[in-house]
Amino acid sequence: MKLLRRKFEIIQEQAVRELPYECCGLLVGEKNSDHRGNIENIVYEVAPCRNCLYFGKETGFEISHQEYLDVEREARRLGYNIVGSYHSHINSPAIPSLHDVDFARSGHTMLIISLMNAQPKAVTAWLRRESGGFHQEQIRVVV
Repeated sequence: MKLLRRKFEIIQEQAVRELPYECCGLLVGEKNSDHRGNIENIVYEVAPCRNCLYFGKETGFEISHQEYLDVEREARRLGYNIVGSYHSHINSPAIPSLHDVDFARSGHTMLIISLMNAQPKAVTAWLRRESGGFHQEQIRVVV
């Protein structure tokens, strides 16, 4: 996945600001495929969302259907698509949880930022395969 530096900073800032709860948002951009069919999602915009989970925001997140549709509509207006999502894990590793597995869509990237003691410690990206399961992606932060 390729991500602009300022967009990466926005995600980190939101994650710290929303402690002690998990933050969440959507990644907007385009999907590139090479001749082998390998996918790389290129993120041009991030859309911070409200964690609308009623109970358990410390260990989970949910983006409302209406907010997803609003971001999707704006992305299309700009000529892009939703290519994934991001969220934080509080005092736990930056690997997909069972809830994350259920939320992820095929072909989408899931970026996870792990906060330990209120500080960003690790950031990972996971591409949900069409056949199921995840593949860890390299994150390329560019200027």
